[in-house]
Amino acid sequence: MLPGASVDALLEALLATSGPGRIILPESLEPHWAPILDGAGRPWTVLVLEGPEALDRLMDAAAGAEPGAQMWLNLDRTPSLDFMDLLTLDAFLAYAVSLPAPPLVVLLNDDAPGLGRTQRLTVDRLGNVVLLRTTPDGAYALGRSERLEAMAGGAQRSPLGPLVSTRGRRHLLVLDVDGVLIEPGRAFTEAVAAALAELAPGLAWDDTCYAAFKRLGNFNNDFRLAAGALALSEAGGLARLEEPGLCLAHLDARIHELEPLCQTVVQKHYARTRWLERPLVKRQDLDAFKGDIAIFTGRPPEELAMAFEVLTFRLPAVADSAPHLRKPRPEGLLQLADCYRAGQITFVGDTRDDAAALAAARALRPDLDWTFAAVGPDRARFHQPGDLEAEGLLALLPQLMARSRP
Repeated sequence: MLPGASVDALLEALLATSGPGRIILPESLEPHWAPILDGAGRPWTVLVLEGPEALDRLMDAAAGAEPGAQMWLNLDRTPSLDFMDLLTLDAFLAYAVSLPAPPLVVLLNDDAPGLGRTQRLTVDRLGNVVLLRTTPDGAYALGRSERLEAMAGGAQRSPLGPLVSTRGRRHLLVLDVDGVLIEPGRAFTEAVAAALAELAPGLAWDDTCYAAFKRLGNFNNDFRLAAGALALSEAGGLARLEEPGLCLAHLDARIHELEPLCQTVVQKHYARTRWLERPLVKRQDLDAFKGDIAIFTGRPPEELAMAFEVLTFRLPAVADSAPHLRKPRPEGLLQLADCYRAGQITFVGDTRDDAAALAAARALRPDLDWTFAAVGPDRARFHQPGDLEAEGLLALLPQLMARSRP
């Protein structure tokens, strides 16, 4: 995130650090920006985005854009709206970022807060997209880190302001699924064991191996865990799990290679073992929380759908749908914090990777109030001073409700 005094200041920083390519403007931005672009010697074109052909015009403009071009799109839902709905925007970005030389797409302002979210379009796509948002105290930019670093370098022409204030923002409660909302029982341990028995007959595998991988960290995803077991067995055997300070970074390439096969086989066996799962909470248990509630899970989307069947209710969620959304990476938490304009975020998890994701998010967004809440039988292994902790989510809820603010 790059904070700024205003959207105008951020756009000026963007112009100061980008090439001389053409700026493609929607009609609503022309009166203000055309004179500024003329003064800067930047070529510009107006794009009309009204009517049912808006998506076609967007795609044609992106396909025909010259190298270094930028497309500025105004998402502000006002009577002067010249944009369209989020589905159209999503379809456009899916097309634009797939082009051989995509234009830089700059999204200004916002859709309706708390709904489908535009931030996911910058985080999930990892394309040539920058999102500029206004706040009560300034503005900020989201996008690729290298783009934001370049924009910060242009701050001499457009001084950027202080960190975005969190005044008046809500408390967001983020929940892991397995071990927090659902007791998986032996669903995943048996699925992984059956998959490894199929893929590597004779491999000496038991529950202690499964637990050891979980405690290593960076094996929150069970497909990666199974791939890690196979890679480690190839490189000296699972007995190495007993080595103090064991690090498997040197096996990452092999783990990545094995993971697609492991996903197929683990999911095949999970279809049988998933019936061992049971819910740990009911929806009404969460209703007294005075804030927003969402999920950040290591499950892929298809297994998250199965979790909702177990729970019998749904919550907004970020699933393991792309490598950058896999714990212990923090992007899922950052995405949810932005989605809900949260100033206070509490993440409830039961693994070392959950705790690491929260710590990384705190480091990247120190302007927000982050709290990790450790639950489960292993919580003493990753619980840190200042964290909340309890045996489970139900036991934790009174603490969370006492901390929540309307």
